[in-house]
Parts: sequence; structure tokens; C-alpha cells
Amino acid sequence: MYFDELAVKQHLSLEYLLEILSDVLYRYSKQDASLQQPLRSVLSINDPQNCLLNKPCIDFHRGYMCVKTITYFPESSPTIDGVVSLFDSKTGRLLLIADAKEITAQRTATTSFLATQLLTLSKWTDDQKKNACLTIIGCSVQGNAHLKVFTQLYKWNKVYLWSRNVKNAIDLQSKYSSKLDCVEILNDLNDDRLYESDVICTCTGSEEALIGLKQVKKGVHINAVGSFSPTMRELADDLMLSEDTNVIVDSRESALKEAGEIIQSKVKITAELGEVINNEGFCQEISKGKTTIFKSVGLAIEDLAAAIVLHESHNEKNKAD
Repeated sequence: MYFDELAVKQHLSLEYLLEILSDVLYRYSKQDASLQQPLRSVLSINDPQNCLLNKPCIDFHRGYMCVKTITYFPESSPTIDGVVSLFDSKTGRLLLIADAKEITAQRTATTSFLATQLLTLSKWTDDQKKNACLTIIGCSVQGNAHLKVFTQLYKWNKVYLWSRNVKNAIDLQSKYSSKLDCVEILNDLNDDRLYESDVICTCTGSEEALIGLKQVKKGVHINAVGSFSPTMRELADDLMLSEDTNVIVDSRESALKEAGEIIQSKVKITAELGEVINNEGFCQEISKGKTTIFKSVGLAIEDLAAAIVLHESHNEKNKAD
């Protein structure tokens, strides 16, 4: 069974994906032996910038194994291409192949929403919920995915967009104009509306910090997903290192190797997201009155979670038919 980009968009249940992500991230942080994720392999192709990446993982408990194979060619369009393959871990049988670009975009955004739900949304008063403001910085693939996921799973009073390419922001606003009447475009990153934001998602490939401590209010929650190498960063040191900031990551090991904000600021990581799941007391301790930053670099188990949702949803539909 092959799920192309459109099929992934149509059949990936975000609610079920949240459930599977919660399980695998919790078990990952518990170092559950039934969940294994070896280091990814990277093969350079001709130019050092061009590469072929393989990211495998296996979940013996659920009975699945998965590998994402992608190419990264910065000068090509699309920059990233590839597939996610899901197998039965008992028989080795191939169960499905799915478009890696859409899987990556959706699982990244849904993991961001999971972090937001745990660290922020679950603690809001009725008044905060009523007036909630979301800002998305960067309006390309990840910005699109975050707007889709965050507005599908939660009702926001205001949504603000910003992109270095203004056309991308205008196009994204227009795309959602029939569904949402609350989307506005920020003038710049010193716009007062950024400071008003309760949740911010940074989805850029920036190599220079875009947001510092004075641009956001205390208590904001930030999902930083754009940077994935030591030279890239979206958040400034004064924000990362503030005594009022706690930094949560998807994986300590991966963040210390790949997250530019973590590596350059040398910030102490407060927790992995999996350590916050099913741990309300600890979650309250690290988020109450604090600015929280969820820095993700992406894990193979998140691709696995999305592939499981597609496979099991497809099977359920076939049974119903």
C-alpha cells in the first residue's frame, strides 16, 4: 500500500497520532528495551551538502519496524524527498510505503502540539483559552503543517504569521481565509502582537537567532523546530539561558548533537518530552510561571508513530467496508 502526499493528508488521524506519539515518546525516555532506535546513517553524494539518510527504528511491543529513507539536496526542488516504510516486526512483511515529506511535516507539528498541550494548554484558565494567541514564524512546509495541526486541534482567538518571504505568509493566510477569520500577518519580529502571543512555533531554516528575550512575554511556550544542525538557530542565548526559561527536548542525545540553540548556548536541558508525559506534578513544576521551550530535531519513532496510524486506520476502514 502506497500513501502519496495527498493520501497522508487525508488519512492521518491527528487524534490517534497524538495517542501513539505519547506512548512511544514516554517509552523512549524510559529507555524501554522493546523500543529501539539506532543512530541514523548519512551518506554524502558528490557534493558534501547532498546526502542520503536512513533512520530506522523498531517497536517490538506494538509489532512494527520502520525506516525513513530521504535525500537532502539543498539546490534541488524539493530539497527533501523520500519514503517511510513500515514492516511487521514478527514476519518482516512490508506493510506500507508513505511519502516522507508529508509524514515528517505532520508528525513534527503534532509532536509540537503534544508539547504545547502538556506544558501550556492543560493549565490555562477559561479566560486564557478564550483569548489564546498563536504565532507561526516561517510559512513554508513546516509552517503550513503547524498551522493545519494547531488550528485543527485547538480553537485560537488570534493567529499571527511571519515569514522572511512575505509572499509565503500572504499565500498561507489566503489558503486558510475560508476556514479562519483570525489570521493576521506580523509587520516584523518586533511587532507588539508577537509579544502578546501565548504560543509561538518557529519553523525556519535560520542560521541567526530571530527571537530574543525582550520580544516575548514571560510564560510564553515556544516550539522551535526549524534548526537541525549545530550552525542553525532560531532563538537567542538570552532567551535560552534566562532563569525563567525551561528547555524540553525530544531527545537529549540528538539535541546535544544537532540542535544549534542547545549547542551554541550550552543551556542545561530540563527534561525530555517523554519525561513530562504521565507526570503531571513534574510538568507543573517546570512550567508554572515559566517560559517553556520545546526544541525538537525529530526522531525515527515519530515517523513510526505516523506510519502505524496510517496502517491501522486503513485496516479499520477496510474492515468497516
